[in-house]
Amino acid sequence: MSNSMKSIVYFAIAYAITWTIVIAAWSVRVHEQSPQAAVTVLGVSMVGPAIAALICAALFEKGHRVDALGLRGRWSWWWLGAWLAPIAIAAASVAFTLILSDRDYVDIGAASVAAAAAQGQDISQVPAFLTSTAFIVGVSIVVGALVNWLILTFTEELGWRGYLHHLWRPAGFWRASLGTGVVWGLWHAPMIYLLGHNYPDDRALGVGLFVIFCILLSPLMTLIRDRTNSVWAAGLFHGTFNAVGGLTLGMISNPSFPWSGIVGIGGFMALALGLAATALLAGRPALASPASGA
Repeated sequence: MSNSMKSIVYFAIAYAITWTIVIAAWSVRVHEQSPQAAVTVLGVSMVGPAIAALICAALFEKGHRVDALGLRGRWSWWWLGAWLAPIAIAAASVAFTLILSDRDYVDIGAASVAAAAAQGQDISQVPAFLTSTAFIVGVSIVVGALVNWLILTFTEELGWRGYLHHLWRPAGFWRASLGTGVVWGLWHAPMIYLLGHNYPDDRALGVGLFVIFCILLSPLMTLIRDRTNSVWAAGLFHGTFNAVGGLTLGMISNPSFPWSGIVGIGGFMALALGLAATALLAGRPALASPASGA
């Protein structure tokens, strides 16, 4: 079977699983029960790409299933880059927002203390460092990133930068990256339009914006995947990215659209810089993927 047909089968399964879960939950209004219920629905729906990848690898990739899923890899400094790059993008998104908008910086530590006081919680016995901004950020970029790493490697990334990368990367770096960005972004459509994911007040516009967001982000993730030859590194990048995304909302006052943290204007500007850096790095022959041409 050709890679094109394998891709169609993969998409059919991945989209069907995820969209069915989201639409079914929306139809019975699970998301209206509580914010936690909506988050649970989103978490469960992410399994679509991984299940599709496992099924397709089992059916079509006999003898090299592990390689087709990207579960091997090699150590290099790019693993450190997979962790640091999302942090840099998040920091840049906050900086752009503060510089270009009327939003102000919010100290996450002070805000958490104020929120606890507003809820009548007595935190006087809690060590001060536990409510400091440094501690909260540190936990997010270490513990949060590690937890999300495992979750996202074996949900989304096993599909997008795992099996789909195996199918599409031979077509070239940019074709594979931009094409993956499109289908990855569209895969989020019911989450955004029905559940308000990332753009709760601008849902229809949010669907289109998030496709562009994924197109901008995808080349950097492909580069990480190429240089490490591992879906694990892509999962580390994605896990860290999601972990710091919430911080970009907490660090700015009134984080509403279009200045909504990493998914707002500041985030798009930061991703544009990341795309430019990726173009420079991907264009170097010494950094080209050993598996296929750029």
